Amino acid sequence: MKTRTGRMQRQLVIMGPILDPSEVLACVETAQLLCRSICDRPDLHERGMLERFHDVLMGEVAEQSVIKWLRSQGVPAESAVDKASEQPDSGHDILVKGRQGEVLTCSVKSSISAYHADMDKILDTFSIATKASEICSINIQVYFWLNLQETPRAAVPSESHMAIIGWLGCKDFSGRNFVQYATEKREVANIKLRDLRAMETLPGFLSQRLGE
Repeated sequence: MKTRTGRMQRQLVIMGPILDPSEVLACVETAQLLCRSICDRPDLHERGMLERFHDVLMGEVAEQSVIKWLRSQGVPAESAVDKASEQPDSGHDILVKGRQGEVLTCSVKSSISAYHADMDKILDTFSIATKASEICSINIQVYFWLNLQETPRAAVPSESHMAIIGWLGCKDFSGRNFVQYATEKREVANIKLRDLRAMETLPGFLSQRLGE
């Protein structure tokens, strides 16, 4: 994969807001439901209920934003799980289906930057938040960011301070090593966001894979 310049990458990520207010409210309602059934993974730090809710809400907004964007590009995407069930985590987030019954699994990772609000800095600092056991056919990273220097300040996650950064196919992880987070037991792929594939290339890739 070739590294793109900051100027080109800035044009190729999908900047928020993507969801309208009613769609964000639906995500809030789903996150409330999910918080009653999920358990923290052993490779994450122990979270209080409020922190867990914020993390789940960001994940839901990220997933629904990706689904909405994919559908706007003519890609038939849907959530992979029943959020009302007591086991809403199937290991992947989205299903993309072809006309002949082909199905591709898609993982959507959501992360937040507390210290960097500049897109170029985010791309050069952070890596795709995927560990080896979570790799799907398609792997998408969404980032939120805070900005305490703005007026008014962005001190909490916002649909206006997020972007769908890019994607990787499962083969893109071949030969890549995984390293441990500095503050978690969890591992992460050693691939900077700068080196992800541009979102605008994903619909064409899916069309070829699904024989559309």
